[in-house]
Amino acid sequence: MTIKDTVHVYRLVGGDRLAWHGRYHTHNPGEYEFHCFLEGQGAFLLNRSRYRIDGNGLFLTRPMDFHSILPGSLEGPISYYAILFELDLVNLDDQAALALMDRGLSAPARAIEPRDRFLIEELHRLFHEGLAEASPILASSPVTSPAAAPVGAQSGVPVSVPAISPAATQVRTRGHGKAAAYLLLSLIQRWYGTGDAADAAATPASGASTHVSRALAIMERSVRVKLDMGDLASRLGMSEEHFIRLFKGVLGMTPFQYFTRLKVEAASSVLVETGSSVGSVAERFGFENPFHFSRVFSKCTGLSPLAYRKTFRAVSGYPAQEGVNKREDSCV
Repeated sequence: MTIKDTVHVYRLVGGDRLAWHGRYHTHNPGEYEFHCFLEGQGAFLLNRSRYRIDGNGLFLTRPMDFHSILPGSLEGPISYYAILFELDLVNLDDQAALALMDRGLSAPARAIEPRDRFLIEELHRLFHEGLAEASPILASSPVTSPAAAPVGAQSGVPVSVPAISPAATQVRTRGHGKAAAYLLLSLIQRWYGTGDAADAAATPASGASTHVSRALAIMERSVRVKLDMGDLASRLGMSEEHFIRLFKGVLGMTPFQYFTRLKVEAASSVLVETGSSVGSVAERFGFENPFHFSRVFSKCTGLSPLAYRKTFRAVSGYPAQEGVNKREDSCV
């Protein structure tokens, strides 16, 4: 497996960003793409079929599938990850992954667990750190960038996204790129294998998962403010101790850890896509001060905010503009 590109889009609402990320397009033969929606409501067009976008929803597009986010369908800001990859059908692991995905062909849309967002986030980080390490090779080889839409992106004419250079593809098969590919293979097994997350998500919600779902909705609306976990537990009608135990049993981390990572996830995208200062981003997401923000951010991502911006902007091609992508339990 070769991961060709990953993109994190935070709170997409319109304008040029929607024109690019929501364009009607297809990819090259042999290329698959996962679209992992974290929040928001809208519609996803896949060939001639229209599917509803909801939080924690996953879509798989296959080689030569035409797809887009329908601009007129947005009911609120959408945040998502896109993962473009190619399978090596000589490889037995890739053959098994394709067989699992083919088994789910009749259901291109499926639900994923809320905690999967952090595995996807880790995959995104690994991939782009691999690109940053390989920057001398990439500098001598053109890489397709999302900074500017190709001709036809806003005209309704299907756009085929150009292939990324052979040199760029080569470096992604080593180091961090290989780790990202292994993680994606495990996610495919999780999403499409027997007893996968999609099957679990399709079962009736237990009382615990209902409370956790309510908590997640409140957290996602509150990433720009401080949220006391005791107050949140009271809003859910339970003690803080019971809430923490219940939440950790469902998601494998405490509510505070999860909420902190949501803040870092949102802040990381703003760092890459805007020219806002570290202090401004810290204030925007309710951190005590820039030093507190930098310390928490570094624990979660392994990079300082400025190093993260430099690394991801260099390999993603984002220009600095005003307006509006992170690690496991070491985060807090």
